[in-house]
Amino acid sequence: MKNKLVILAIAMATMAFGQIKFPAVSNHVELEQTIGLTKVEVEYHRPNTNNRVVFGNLVPYGQVWRTGANNNTVVEFDTNVIIEGKPLAKGKYSLYSIPNKDRWDILFYKTTDNWGNPNEWNENLIALNVSVKPIALKEKVESFDINFENVTTDGAVLTIKWDTTKVEVQILTPTHQIVMESIKNQLNAQSSSRDFYNAANYYFLKNEDIKKAQEWINKAIKTDVKAPSYYFDLKKAIDAKNK
Repeated sequence: MKNKLVILAIAMATMAFGQIKFPAVSNHVELEQTIGLTKVEVEYHRPNTNNRVVFGNLVPYGQVWRTGANNNTVVEFDTNVIIEGKPLAKGKYSLYSIPNKDRWDILFYKTTDNWGNPNEWNENLIALNVSVKPIALKEKVESFDINFENVTTDGAVLTIKWDTTKVEVQILTPTHQIVMESIKNQLNAQSSSRDFYNAANYYFLKNEDIKKAQEWINKAIKTDVKAPSYYFDLKKAIDAKNK
């Protein structure tokens, strides 16, 4: 009986020890940003400088870096995009980089299940490689940061910041193409007054076929007996532009 009690006590102590929780050294981040009609998701971990010299020391120049900490930093696009002027197909990619003093290579890699860098680096798995110039920051960034700036309906800037360095990566999305295809394929005689208004307004703002815009705003007003005043304001602007 005594032996059983000892074993039980050891087991309980082991279970209690196993339940102790400790904070991660590098905090986990999940980030989602909509750019027009494109959803971009980023998952990464945030190391801190901890009074260390980062680039050129902790992160060596000229070597592939996981661009964060722990397992892969992952970026996913749900539409095709343009990165720094180069096309990238929709999908999920590991985000690697090769920092240098005057240039960073930003690499979108096709496998995302690595812990840090792959055991065997395969150039054939690089979906895209673009080069950008690093920017020196006046104020130090303690925690590694990935975010989005200058977000519009057609693009955004993906930023990477740590210590006294910032990198900006331009992303363009196919918002205009998606909207134009949607109007072409879905606008029909059964569409709502609101759809006709939105189509007319989009064509007007984007300097597309003004005669089509005029046709659609007239249809919007005709199919809504309680058409709001801004429908008529748009009609007036389109008619003036169509003269």
